[in-house]
Amino acid sequence: MYNQQQNMMGLPGMPGGQYIPGRQGMQSMQGQQNMQSQQGMPNQQQQNMIKNPQSNLLPQVKSARINDRDTLNFALSQEKYITDNLNVFAREASHRQLHNDVMRIFNETHAMTRELFDLMFRKGWYSLEPEQPQKMAQTHQQFSQYSSQFPYPMYQ
Repeated sequence: MYNQQQNMMGLPGMPGGQYIPGRQGMQSMQGQQNMQSQQGMPNQQQQNMIKNPQSNLLPQVKSARINDRDTLNFALSQEKYITDNLNVFAREASHRQLHNDVMRIFNETHAMTRELFDLMFRKGWYSLEPEQPQKMAQTHQQFSQYSSQFPYPMYQ
C-alpha cells in the first residue's frame, strides 16, 4: 500500500535539499548537480526536472518489444481511466449500498494509481517539472480573486 508517511519526509524546493522518493531522506542540490555532471547531462536542463536516475532495465534504443516501463505506463493510464469513470459512477449511483461499494473501489483505484506513479518515479520513468514560485503566486492570486464571486460565504 501507499505509505503516506514516506511522502511527508520532505518537500521539493526546501532550502538545501530535495526529497527524492525511494532514497533515504533529503538529497542536496549540490550532490544532485555533481551526479548530473558525472552522467554527462546538461545542468540547466536537468535542474528544471524533478526525477530519479533511470533504471538500467531499459534498453538504450527503444524497440518494438514491450518493456517494464511500457507496461507500467499502460497500467497507470488504465488506472487513471478507471478512476475517472468510477468517479462518475459514484456521483450518479442512486442506491446507498451501490454508492458505498463504488466508493470503496474508487478509493482502492486511487491508491493503486498513486503506487504506480511512485514506482515509475522511483525508477526514473516519470519526471516532474517544478513551477516557478512567481508563477504559482500569480495563479494563486488569480484564483483567490474568483472566490469573491462565490454565492455562499463559506466558500470564500
